[in-house]
Formats: sequence, structure tokens, C-alpha cells
Amino acid sequence: MTDTATTGASGRSALLRALEELAREQGVSNVGLREVARRAGLSHAAPTHFFGSREGMIRALALEGLDLLMEELGSAQERAAHLPGRERLIADSLEYVAFAQRHPAHYDAMFRTPSTSPDDDTLDRVRITALDCLRELVVDVHGSGAIGGDVETAFLQICAMCHGIASLAIDGLLHGFHEIVRSPDDTARIVEGIVRAQVEQLP
Repeated sequence: MTDTATTGASGRSALLRALEELAREQGVSNVGLREVARRAGLSHAAPTHFFGSREGMIRALALEGLDLLMEELGSAQERAAHLPGRERLIADSLEYVAFAQRHPAHYDAMFRTPSTSPDDDTLDRVRITALDCLRELVVDVHGSGAIGGDVETAFLQICAMCHGIASLAIDGLLHGFHEIVRSPDDTARIVEGIVRAQVEQLP
């Protein structure tokens, strides 16, 4: 095994990649520190050396994922900037779900694992910041008159919709009535149908 004191940033990165791989296979909550170190080719003390604890390592993966989410939602909003207001909301919602499908381990750590330290609210603050780009889009679309009603309620509706669909999709539980999802195209079609229906129901 490699000496953790000499690996620096490369050791930290190797551990996060190992955690991500293992979490894709078995879920973040089922991954142990020794297993991550073994997959990364480092000593069993490496995770504690770099992250302090198992929770610290999960928090690091979550923070990495939140940075990715902000980047990818921002790119999606730029690509959809020319579309009508509701179509922009649909495009961003679809990107949110697609992000979860592309990065299920990050998503698990970000939103579905209790990994916040009582002495450190960094993760909570970054979660809010990551969703602020979606909030800003809703405010902009609302300001243009494309949707009405209470803007905060609209934002929370879209967040709840995106989070729920994403969770169902990555758990393999997304399907239509009497329909088995057999391909990514099937999943994408169902996701878009749900998102469009929900956005159309906004005031």
C-alpha cells in the first residue's frame, strides 16, 4: 500500500474515486473506509488521514457533487436561454434528473445521506447555494410573466418534483402504468412526460 503522507492531492482524489465507484455498486451508506482504501490502493489509514472520518469522506463527495451540479445546471440554462419561459424550466428540470442518473453516487451523498456534522454547516450552505441557480431561473421566468402565483411555492414545487423523479430514476423505480422500463430511452421519455405535465400545471 502507498504511504498516505506522500500521496497528497492524488491520494485524496483516488479515495473519492474509489468511494464513488463503490457507492455506485452498493450505495453510499454501505461502503466502509477499509474497502475504499483497498479499492484506491492506499493504506487502511488513508481515509482518516485525508477526511478525518467516514462522514467526512462522504461530505467531501457530496461537496464535489454539488460543484458539478451547479456547473451542469448553469450550462443547461445557457443552452436553453433562447427558449420560452416554461420550456426553460423543463430543460433545467430534465438536466437535474439527468445529473442524478449520470452521478448517482454523488447524488446519494449530496441529498440522500445524513452526512452533515453538527459542528459544520458547510454542506447545508452549499446545498442551498447549488439550488439557488434553479431558484434564480424560477424568479426570472416568473418575472417574465410565463408563470404566475407565488414564486417561492413554484420553486419548491419544481425542487420537489426534480428530487422525487431523480430518486425514482436512479433507484430503478420509474415506470409507467403496466410498463417496464427496458432502456434509457424509455426512462427519458417517462421523465420528460412527468416534468412537462408538472410544469404545465404551474399557474
